[in-house]
Amino acid sequence: MSGTEITRRPGRHSLVVSGIAGATATAMALVGGGGAAAVAGLGTLALLAGVRRANHRAVDAGGLIAFLGVALSALSEAPAGAVLLGTAAAVVAWDAGTNAVSLGRQLGAEADTVRAENLHAMAGAVVGLVTAVFGLVVFQIGPTRQPVTTLFVLLIAGTLLVVALNR
Repeated sequence: MSGTEITRRPGRHSLVVSGIAGATATAMALVGGGGAAAVAGLGTLALLAGVRRANHRAVDAGGLIAFLGVALSALSEAPAGAVLLGTAAAVVAWDAGTNAVSLGRQLGAEADTVRAENLHAMAGAVVGLVTAVFGLVVFQIGPTRQPVTTLFVLLIAGTLLVVALNR
């Protein structure tokens, strides 16, 4: 044994990755109104506090609150593109946060996890963007023009599927 103690928390870079995605979700929620953006912003702050404390439950709660902010913007008749991108960003923020907490607990804050975190976040962002674009195309060229509320229900189903598959 070398006598050094590992700090079982994520490094500072983890906050940046989750923060950028959370800020994107908040900006997309702003299209639906200030109340929706405030909820998404509070969710992002809670998520970042969870990452900083290496607390999975706080990250989960913050991600859910950020998603609810985007959902409120959907209910406020925000454009479908903003809702889809906001949802993808909220999921990426949550996923990057939980990944950072797991890496921090396993490797410690002193480990260089920048490359792994960036790759994980970029892969999640690509999947989210492809899914959002596909959903928007289907929404736009579908047989009938459905209200954004229909898209909102589909987003909830997709998010629940992601959460179920991640556990």
